[in-house]
Amino acid sequence: MKESNKWLLCLGITGFCLAASLTAAQSTKAENRSNGDGNVVVEERKLWALGCSAMLVERNCHRHDLLGTVIRTERNIKKMKKFLVTSGWDIKDRADLLENLQWIEKGGHRRKFEGWGTYLQTLNPQQYEQALNASENNPNVLQKIKITKEYYQKLGPKSISGWDYSRYICLCRWGYMADYLSEEEAWELIMPVAGMLQKTFDSWEDLGRNYIIGRQFWSYNETQRNGYLYEDAYQRLLDMPSSPWNKYPWNMNLSYPPKKQKHRGINDGLKQVAENVKNQKKCLCGGFNDFVVGMFHRPFETLHIKNNSRTGPICENL
Repeated sequence: MKESNKWLLCLGITGFCLAASLTAAQSTKAENRSNGDGNVVVEERKLWALGCSAMLVERNCHRHDLLGTVIRTERNIKKMKKFLVTSGWDIKDRADLLENLQWIEKGGHRRKFEGWGTYLQTLNPQQYEQALNASENNPNVLQKIKITKEYYQKLGPKSISGWDYSRYICLCRWGYMADYLSEEEAWELIMPVAGMLQKTFDSWEDLGRNYIIGRQFWSYNETQRNGYLYEDAYQRLLDMPSSPWNKYPWNMNLSYPPKKQKHRGINDGLKQVAENVKNQKKCLCGGFNDFVVGMFHRPFETLHIKNNSRTGPICENL
């Protein structure tokens, strides 16, 4: 695609997303007025948590104010199930979804990034140049070397957790849309991860940039193909008044009142999902015995906003 065409596409997407976001903001405001003060506070915490996955949601021109990212219709549920199968996630059912969530929690792409970082630290300048030369015919490996060299020490303990866990939250949202998680289960998984990201990063900007770095590390080909769309989404999220990054301050108090406190940590969230389906006996393979597989009918998401049509493509695989 020519550079001029790329930017024309960006301008078109930006205009579409801006118009949809303004409508969403008006609908959210109207709904909040009708809910009562107590419910608004809880809802804003959840909307803050959804903002942690905003990079991918914005790139797709989907809804930041819906748990499932689009309106739950039979057609969209079917499209989501098809997407999860045909995408790189290869998620065919609830068991596959939980297995992928555990993979991220146990290391995800952070493990490979940290492995490269540890290795590159052992190389002297001459050996590093030799490594670059040896990879010149493999652009994917070459990019991993360069990205790791540039960011490994800068990121430190953060690693590329913004990339991994933003997608974790997206998977929970998509899993809800695909009927693999109930609404309650999705929040049980999302909220502790959101709290962890808040403690790990300094700002929405910091989180979004980490997502882009992680994506660049993950795939040279995808970065070349559509990386500019993520840069554009990142800038929109920083600039738009209706962006969750501008509506909800980074340091928002995410704790729940004592009676509603359930989100004790990432593993606790996953264990709660298991408890919700404890009467189902089928367990995941590969040692993932703490998580029990079940399928249930899902209530309509509480963050449904009426009279809004922000849709866009059903999903980008990552």
